[in-house]
Formats: sequence, structure tokens, C-alpha cells
Amino acid sequence: MKPSYEAIVIGTGFGGAVSACRLAQAGLQVGIFERGRRYHRESFPRGLKDAVGGWVWQVGRGLFDIRILSEMTAVAAAGYGGGSLVYANVQMRPPQEAFTSGWPAGYSLEALADYYDLVAYMLDVKPITAAPAPPPKTTLLKNAASERGRAQQFFHPNLAINFGSPGENRFGAHQDGCNFCGECIIGCQFGAKNTLDLNYLKLAEDHGADINTDCEVIKIEPSPDGYKVTVRDLEHDIEAASEARYVFVCAGSINSTELLLRCRDEHKSLPMLGSKLGHRYSGNGDFLALAFDTAPAFEPSNGPTITSAILYDRHYNDEPAWFMLQDGGYPRELAALVHLLHPKSFLLEESGRARLLEGARKALAEGKVANGGVHGGNFREPDGTAVFLLMGRDRADGVIRLDPAAHGIYVDWNVASNHPLYDIQSELSADFAKSLRGHLTLNPLWETLRVPVSVHNLGGCPMGEVEGDGVVDPYGEVYEYPGLYVLDGSILPGATGANPSHTIAAVAERNIEAAIRKIRTEPSWRAPQMEAALQHPVHEPLGDIVVPRGGTDLPSKPPEVLSFTETLTGFLSIGSEPPDYNAAERAGREAATSAAMSLTITTAPLDSFMIDKRHTADVRGTVRVAGITGPEGAAVRNGVFNLFVAEREGDCYRRRMLYYLPFRGADGKNYVLDGFKDIRDHGGFDVWAATTTLYTTVRAADGQVVACGILRISLPDFLKQLTTFTVAGTGSAWVKAGRQLAFFRLFLGTLYDVFVRPRMPGAL
Repeated sequence: MKPSYEAIVIGTGFGGAVSACRLAQAGLQVGIFERGRRYHRESFPRGLKDAVGGWVWQVGRGLFDIRILSEMTAVAAAGYGGGSLVYANVQMRPPQEAFTSGWPAGYSLEALADYYDLVAYMLDVKPITAAPAPPPKTTLLKNAASERGRAQQFFHPNLAINFGSPGENRFGAHQDGCNFCGECIIGCQFGAKNTLDLNYLKLAEDHGADINTDCEVIKIEPSPDGYKVTVRDLEHDIEAASEARYVFVCAGSINSTELLLRCRDEHKSLPMLGSKLGHRYSGNGDFLALAFDTAPAFEPSNGPTITSAILYDRHYNDEPAWFMLQDGGYPRELAALVHLLHPKSFLLEESGRARLLEGARKALAEGKVANGGVHGGNFREPDGTAVFLLMGRDRADGVIRLDPAAHGIYVDWNVASNHPLYDIQSELSADFAKSLRGHLTLNPLWETLRVPVSVHNLGGCPMGEVEGDGVVDPYGEVYEYPGLYVLDGSILPGATGANPSHTIAAVAERNIEAAIRKIRTEPSWRAPQMEAALQHPVHEPLGDIVVPRGGTDLPSKPPEVLSFTETLTGFLSIGSEPPDYNAAERAGREAATSAAMSLTITTAPLDSFMIDKRHTADVRGTVRVAGITGPEGAAVRNGVFNLFVAEREGDCYRRRMLYYLPFRGADGKNYVLDGFKDIRDHGGFDVWAATTTLYTTVRAADGQVVACGILRISLPDFLKQLTTFTVAGTGSAWVKAGRQLAFFRLFLGTLYDVFVRPRMPGAL
């Protein structure tokens, strides 16, 4: 690390690698700072013994940075080469429509075409058809698409993989050919992936860039000659500083946004950063599903992680839905962890919403998954697990915020507004699971907590045509701070819907070209590889897809959802703890600590909701607790409701309705209202009391109990609730009536099992 450079680049993902390469080629003295380590061939972690210290950034500075940010789980990479080390190799251009929402003028598929070609040349992209033969999963997904009438929407995306013989690539880096080991997402040990350290970063080093790994930038501040960058040397646990006239922030959507938020709000070193900082966050519509026990076996560990895709493009109920379903995969080293999600896995049998993550940690600690064990033994080979990786155009309406109390960040993510996309993705996954003769399982964080997982985080430092519309201008330069740039996925103002790395890199190529022209006052400067790239334009397979007039077909069971509104009131006692809810209610009444909530409960797609053992639904609404929220109450943030959950497997005589309602208190801290209705016969055939009495606990973010008591549904509110039942997803009155009838059959049938069946002769 040197005391000064002409330009500093923070991060070595797709934006950072492009920036560092071009700046060095333009003759600038460049310093590169990367928080992760440098991985050489055969140095990537392998085996479950490395599942924590080798793979997880938070423990041992491993390869994966996995952060549960309140309402979104964000996954990123940490290493020299950024996301290219662990992504699924897909390099895809989105259609023109992706640039119509929030993008500044000058951005279009045509305007970026030359830069896409340049990235494609640098990464030497080609589809799986360039390999000698496709893996089984490629053929199986193609056959399933034909069975579903979606053959015209099936295609092979371009991949940044060497399918040829071992040798030096066009930049002088040695690479082996792909051997179909399936290890793309945990670091390629053979150099067959065209990762950024083998092209862009290789050129940056060849042109004199100074590489500093294990160095995390923690602060940026203006200096007389540009900017001072404070760095924490993670290897030696010391801080140092370096200065540069130009600084390029390329740490990825989450980390770039967090760094700039801290500079503005915590360090006060960049106080003029705009009000849009943190806004326009998108999870790129990411959605994960699996189909277990496929026939024939899907063989997810055979071949590159992704080889094929199916496009879905249709308006439904006036909602546009554009997304792709891609064949996923995982290496054999991760098979044991994936099989923890099998419907017969001990983890899912034993874990509820509060125990899910703890159950996974316990499973690892006790070695239950060693050597691929699901129940202590080995799962069958070949592996019949299909992985569906879906991504699409979500609303990009999330906000990344600092949480001073926890010294971290969180994401405000509106699940309700993005639910139409998630529901369609879920139903299409069910169709393909059926065609593959498998059993569908969704990401458990989604099914249990309604927390999506994104590996394609975008936004947070969005571009804007004018200062008030964004954090950076259309070329990535930060408003109010000349010479400070952001050139990574955080500046994209919306979801691409396609795998975004190709667009991130193309936008970075466009913007670093403009920056270098400005810095060097050379209006005609272009990347040295541009001419070669333009002579070899790359075909984009997505452009060949035929979308029928009116859109692609709906899933076989279009998502129909039922919703209703429920109002409860009562008293909680601050400081009281379970299990004496009645005493807490009395104490709350005496202290006038009233509580109330009005909740709109919306099921998952009804077919899924009906067969789900936990009958999971989403909740939005308002919670009011005297002394914790303001008098107007607090919004429920992506709540979860379970209609009937058996106390024990097979127990028909006792169920619980569960409420999990996160909210933010008047003090700005996060809380959860965790309640249950005890559905059992307490004597006297007390159906009314059982279904209208909510035993309630309020907990702080650390799990500490803050208050408890009882809320109830009054008779007038119950009668009003009956008028609120609606069904969305169909215009047919008959279908709506049938769906409501099916719901009430489930509801009343369960009450019959609980209250009537035990009284029948021979029941016990």
C-alpha cells in the first residue's frame, strides 16, 4: 500500500475490475483495495470442515458474505475477483424494456451494445453448446420445457467458461478446460471459469496497478488533492490511509451503499451525499426452489452451475411479470447441506420459524450432515435434486438503512408489493417440478419467515438524470463530489431481470471510458481491446426468444390468493413474561397499557397454502402497544401467519395459530410481536375463546421479552371480519366462491378434528 495514487479502486468485482483495468491501461497510477483474500488455484475451501471458517466471511473472512438484513438475505462474495469467483458464469443482456424504468437518458440496449461486446470479448463468452456434450440436467430441463409448451422460450445463455483445452488465454493467464465438476459457485479449482483475475485484473496488474488484498476501506473524506481513503488491514488489524485525486467505489450494492452511508451519517466526512442514498435497492427478483427425487436424476453436480433458461413474460391481473427460470446446480461438497431441505430431513421436521437457523447450526456442529448424510447416512447417487434459480424484474422499491443501535445495516423490503412476482415464480417452479417427477421445496427462509434471498443485489446508489433523482450522475460521478465515482451494481436504478453481471460490467465500461476521457482530456480514448471486440460481435441467445402475442402461457395453476382483515384489542403488561398471560393481561389493564392491531392476512397461492402443513400466509397492517409504539401504531413489516400448526406430528386434537409480526417501535428499535391462539378443547366446548384469544409476547431484536398479555377479537369485529374475505387472481365469481368455500372447509374441518372428534366414541 502506497501513501498516494492517481486513482484508487475499491473492490474487484465486475465494476471494480473493469475500472482498474482501464485506468491502468490509460496510464494512471492505480491502487486497488480488496477486503477479501486472493485465491489461487486449489486454494478455495473444500468440504464441510470449511463450512464456517473457510466459506463464511463473518467467521474467518471466508469466501461468502451472507447477511440477513432484516427483510432480505443478501449473499455476496469476498475475494480478489469479487462475485466472479462464485457466480454461475452467466453473461446475458436484458431486453430493451429493462432500461425504461428509472434509467437516465442515454441508456438502452443499443447504446450499450458496443460495451456488451467488449465485455463478452474480455470474458470470452459462449453457450453450453460449445462443450462436447451437455450435462443431463440441460436435456431434462429442455424436455420439461417442451412438455410445458414452453419450447420457444427455452435457450442456452452465454457463459464465461473455457470449454476448450488447457492453455494460455488471450491475456496470458493459464486456464484448464471445464471438466463439469459443478464447483463453479465455490471457486473453480481448475481455472476453467473466466474469472476477473484471469482477464481484467490480469491486465491491470500487467499495467502496474498496485494490488492490496485483505484491506477494507472504512472511510472516504475530501483532502486538498482529492480524497483520503482510510483502510483497515484485516490481516494485521491496523489502520492506514492513502490519498488519490480520483476514487472509484466498486464494493457491490450492499457494501458500497453501507460505506457511503457511514461516510455521510456516521463519520460526517461526505455530508453532501444525496437523499436517495440507500434507495432503489433491488433483489433482482431472485427466487430459489428445488425439486427432490426427480426421475430420471437431475444430477445437479454434473456440469456448470447454469446451462439453460426459460423466459416467462406476461401481464397477469394488470401486473407485468418478466422473469427467467434457470437450471441450477451445486457441487458435491454442498450436497449434504442442500439435502437438509429435503421434506424428510430432520432439520425441517424439528425446526420452526424461531429455530430454523439454530437447527442448521446445530446440524453442522453435531456432524449430522457429514459425508452427505441427511439422516446420518448417504443420499443416493446419482442425485435426483433439481435446482431452479429464478430472477426477474421486481419493483426495486427497497431501502438500505443504517441501524445505529446494532452498528449495522438493514433493508426495508416490501414483500407485499413484490408478491405477484414471487407467486408466479413459485407456481412455475411447481410446474417444472411436476414435469421432472420431483417434489417441490421452496427456500425455507421464504416459506418460514417470508424473507427473500438475493445473490444479485442492485441499487442503493442509483444514477439520476439530475441531482435530486440520484446519488450519482449518468456516468457514475457522485453529485457534489467531483472525482468520486461509484461504478458497480449499486448505481443500477432497477432490476435487470437477467443475470446482472454482464450489464454491471457494460455500464462500467461505458462510464470508465467517459471518466478517462475527462481525466486525460482525450475525447477519443477507447479501451485497447475495443476494436477486436467490435470485429467479433457476440450473439445474444435471449434475443432469439419468441414471446407469443399476449405473453407466454400462465402456469398450470395461476396464483389465486385469499385475504381477510382481522382486528384484535387487549392489554399487555410491560416487563411481564410468559407463561402467565392472564396475570399480565390484568396488570396491563390496571396500568392502562392497551394494545391493538389491525391485520390483513394474505395466503400464499391457495393450492400451496392448502397443502402446506403450516398453512403459511403473509401479514401486513398496524400494531399499537402503549409505551412501545406511538399512538398511531407501527406498520407490521413482512409479518407471517400460520393458520393451524400441530403441536406434535399427527396430533389432531391440539393446534396453534401463530402470529409473527415484526415492527419498529417509537424508539426506532426493532421488535417482534409473537403470538399464538391455543386451538384445543379446554373443557366446555370453548371454540369461540380458542379462536379469538391471542396470547401475545413482544420481544426486542435480541429476543428479550419486553411485554406480554392477551389480545382478543370482539364479536362486532368478528362479524366485520367475515365481510372482508376476498380472493384475488381470478375474475370468475364461481371460482372465487369455490376458493372461499375450500378455505372454510379447511378451517371448520380442523375445528371439527379438535373439538368434535375427541368426543366421539373410541376417539382416544
